[in-house]
Amino acid sequence: MTLHVTKLNNAINVGDRIPMTQEHGNIGRYIEYAIKRKGYALNRGKGIDLKGLHLEIKTRLADSTSGHTVGAMLPTDIVETEWENSNIHDKVQKQYRVEYKDDSPVGEWNTCSIVTEAKVYDFTHPFIQEKLKKDYNFCRAQIVDNGFEPQYISGDWAYLEMQPNGYYQFRITPAAMKKMKTYSKQGKQNNLFFEE
Repeated sequence: MTLHVTKLNNAINVGDRIPMTQEHGNIGRYIEYAIKRKGYALNRGKGIDLKGLHLEIKTRLADSTSGHTVGAMLPTDIVETEWENSNIHDKVQKQYRVEYKDDSPVGEWNTCSIVTEAKVYDFTHPFIQEKLKKDYNFCRAQIVDNGFEPQYISGDWAYLEMQPNGYYQFRITPAAMKKMKTYSKQGKQNNLFFEE
């Protein structure tokens, strides 16, 4: 029997204050630690964050316009790994998404943020997964066909961005994530929700 998690109880709540503003992933680490303190088994190794619940934790500044980072892989691993066997695939099935905004008092800097959303999203619908798989395979083929690793490789919904450490980050565009979140809220009843 597969566990179908729709909500995390006693986790992060809308309105919770975070005693910092975003800088170099600090809020993501803070949220992960806060969830661990509340009794959830956090995976610090390879794979999704909450393995027992089949959930990846993602944090995001609410008004950010950058792509949504899913995870990272070496170019050789991308070339050698099918979509279904990749850590990227695992991280875009179900996500516990925590969004926040800067809530520093006027005239003060670098003091606090506030949680504006804390929800479980189910992205397992075949429509979403096919779009992401198509982009992963497109990007993968570009590495193989080019024989080198470009800085950016863009698909329709997602793209690869090379990092200084030699890993590619798989990132989802803000527009695609908005569609994914909306579709997740609709449930799985409407396969025709999106136009191509």
